[in-house]
Amino acid sequence: MKVLVISFSFEQEPEALQVLEDAGLEVEIWKEQDRKGATEQDLISRWKAMEAKPDGILIGADLPITAEVVAQCEGLKAISLNCAGYDHLDREALDKAGVRYCNVPRQNFSAVADLAWGLLIGVMRKIPFAERNLRAGNWVDGVARGIAVSGKTLGIIGFGAIGKAVAKRAQGFDMEVLVHTRTLHEGDEEKHHMKYVSKDELFARSDVIVLCCGVNEGTYHIIDEEALKKMKQTAFLVNPSRGALIDTDALIKALDAKEIAGAALDAYEEEPLLNSPLFARNDVVLTPHIGGLADREIHNVAMQSAYHMAELLKDPDSDLKIV
Repeated sequence: MKVLVISFSFEQEPEALQVLEDAGLEVEIWKEQDRKGATEQDLISRWKAMEAKPDGILIGADLPITAEVVAQCEGLKAISLNCAGYDHLDREALDKAGVRYCNVPRQNFSAVADLAWGLLIGVMRKIPFAERNLRAGNWVDGVARGIAVSGKTLGIIGFGAIGKAVAKRAQGFDMEVLVHTRTLHEGDEEKHHMKYVSKDELFARSDVIVLCCGVNEGTYHIIDEEALKKMKQTAFLVNPSRGALIDTDALIKALDAKEIAGAALDAYEEEPLLNSPLFARNDVVLTPHIGGLADREIHNVAMQSAYHMAELLKDPDSDLKIV
């Protein structure tokens, strides 16, 4: 059986590749350098050009697995995600075609929370702006007045593993923590030093908002024009989660109108983000979807996704699924 690997992690983690080979799987890697800017049509074209069709795809969040991909990729039996998020999968199409799939949840939440705080501090203290000016020899221009993080009010939307990890780190900054989530658990407020509030209260009171939820019907464009108008003019928005949580056009419009103070993003509606009006802004910090890409986490997720791939293809009775 054959696996098409579409994940840079597997170019860095030979142990994970060995897991696939030890399971008797033939591996073909679509290297990152060969697929920069690739689309779902490029994936379909590559698939059709392969003489021996793969049985499985092992992929991160690099490319969407759409209904067209499912229909055109003849012989596809299983998809193992090298990530926790799965909103780039057309699950209905996969289910209809009988393609099995699963993700790797709760492995890299600490790394994502770390990056969320890096983004938060970076945008509020204007660290990237100051660093760019210093490198350019503009010491004075780099001395920009930032916003203190300690003592502010932090709003968290979504309170799974990442949200809890973000809240835990806020304790060291003496922040009031507000949380909006669809699932409330008794005792969480005391345990995690936070307060459950409505979405509108969170928008109105927070000095910085961190998005820690997945994308579904209730959260798609949860940050839209209406939401941005409810936020403080001095507030910052941080997104280490999924790009579709934010209406990008509305965000740019709000920044232009100074309806909020700034944003820090690690995920985008269009990925890879190769050109954007956001690039020219000094009130925005941008990273290329690196939230879970820390040393230990990369290894652990790659290993788990490799074991999943082998199980999906070799064990027809496996109960692996999206979690």
